[in-house]
Amino acid sequence: MGNIIATTHFNDTFEQIYQDLAYNYGCTYMSYVFEHKGHRVTHATNQEWNSIYFGENLLDRCALFRLGKRFMTRKGCFETVFRWNDIKTVSKDEHEINGIRTEFKIHNGLSFGKSYHGSKEFLGLATDKSHQTFPQLLLMNKPEMDWFLLRMRRVAFRERLMSTKSIASRNLRS
Repeated sequence: MGNIIATTHFNDTFEQIYQDLAYNYGCTYMSYVFEHKGHRVTHATNQEWNSIYFGENLLDRCALFRLGKRFMTRKGCFETVFRWNDIKTVSKDEHEINGIRTEFKIHNGLSFGKSYHGSKEFLGLATDKSHQTFPQLLLMNKPEMDWFLLRMRRVAFRERLMSTKSIASRNLRS
C-alpha cells in the first residue's frame, strides 16, 4: 500500500474539522484514512501515535480495522459505525494495540467506515477516559459527522489524484 503525504490543503480541512469536533463534542483525537487503488491518505491529530500505528503496520493487525473491514466486505453492507468499547480483541496483537492506544490517552472512540466505487474510508474519533457518552453524542449528530466525512473525502481524493499525477510525471521524465 503506497502512502501519500497530505498537502497543506488537506491539513487545513482536517484541522478545521477537528477544531469543530473538539469545541462542540469534546473530541481529543481524530484519525482519517482514505484508500483507493493501492494508495492510502492518512491524517491524525496525534502524530506520534499515527507514526507508530501506520509506520509499524499496526493498522493491519488492529481489532478496530479488522471489524470495520469485515462489516464492509459483507454483501450489501457499504457503511459501518461502531463503538470502540464494544470490540473484543481476538489476538495478542489486537490486545497490545489497544493497550498502546490507551497509553496515548485515546479512549471512548467511535469509528465510521464507508466503501464505495473501489474506495474505502475510515474516520476514528475519540476523547478522554472520563467522557463516556462521547460515542452517543456523535451518533445523535450523525448528519454532521457525514458532512465532515464528505469534506475530508473530497480533499483526500484530490490529494490522491494530485500525488498520482506527480508520480506519473516524474516517471515520464526519467
